[in-house]
Amino acid sequence: MASNNFRDSMNSLGWSRRDPDLPVNTSANTPILSRLQSLNPFGDGGYVRLPTSNDGSGPGAPLPAPSRREEEEGFFALSRWDRLLLFGGLNLCAAVLLVIGFALVPTGIFIVKPRKFVVLWTMGSALFLSSWAVLMGPITYLQHLISGPRLPFTAAYFGSLALTIYFSVGLGSTFLTLIAAIVQIVCLLAYLVSYFPMGSTGLRFAARFGGNRVSAWMNN
Repeated sequence: MASNNFRDSMNSLGWSRRDPDLPVNTSANTPILSRLQSLNPFGDGGYVRLPTSNDGSGPGAPLPAPSRREEEEGFFALSRWDRLLLFGGLNLCAAVLLVIGFALVPTGIFIVKPRKFVVLWTMGSALFLSSWAVLMGPITYLQHLISGPRLPFTAAYFGSLALTIYFSVGLGSTFLTLIAAIVQIVCLLAYLVSYFPMGSTGLRFAARFGGNRVSAWMNN
C-alpha cells in the first residue's frame, strides 16, 4: 500500500510514462548548480543525466521510459560526477568533525569529557568509510571489505566503531570508551597505510624522502 501511494505521488508530478500529456521542464539551473556542471569532466562523454522533460527537448533521456523498471531505476542512478561530488562532500564533513574533535584537545574538554571527542572521531570515521562506499558502490565496497585480506580489519574496525558508540552513549563508561577509541584509531591508521602505494614500505620511503627534503631546505 505504501509503495503504491509513493508511485501515485510520483506519477502526479508528470514523471510517469503513463502521463505523457503533463510535460515537466526543470532545466532552469541555479548559479551554483551551473558552476558545478561546468566543472564536470564527464559532461562531454559517458555522463548520463536524469531526464528533465517528457518531450525529449531537455537534457538526458526523454520520458516516457520504455518500461516502468527502467523509469524507477533511473531515479536512483548516480553518475560518476554525482559520485565524486558525494565523495568530496562526505570527506569534507568527516574532516570537519575530526578537526573539531582535535580542536577540543587543548581546551581541556578532552580530559574532562573525553567521550565528546570519541563521538566526533567515530562519526568522522563513519563518514570517511561512507564516502568510499559511495565512490565504489555499496555492493562493490562491501565485497571488498569482506574479502579474505580485508576481513580481519573489517571485523576489528567496525567492531571498535560499534563498541565505541555503545560504551560512550549506552554505558557512559569513559575508560571503556577510550580503550575502544584507541583500537579504532589503530585500525584506521592500518587501513590508510594498507592503501598507500607499496604499503608500509612505501610510507616509510615517502617519510624518509620528505624528511631529507625538509632538512636540505632548512640547511640552505
